[in-house]
Amino acid sequence: MKFTIATLLALATMALASDRNSPYVQPRQLDIQNSVDPSIPAMTDRFGNVIPFNAANVYKDATAKGI
Repeated sequence: MKFTIATLLALATMALASDRNSPYVQPRQLDIQNSVDPSIPAMTDRFGNVIPFNAANVYKDATAKGI
């Protein structure tokens, strides 16, 4: 019974302590919607945002190393 009360108290405390409007909370993804036409190739950047695919900007490790 004590464990159940402690667990519920901890969960309630975490729920009340979270502040989504805090300036210190960074969004996981930028709010970019409908910016990429679905009929063209696309990829995601390191932040998970969908961006148009551009083969000229792809890093080619073997070419950079002269292989």
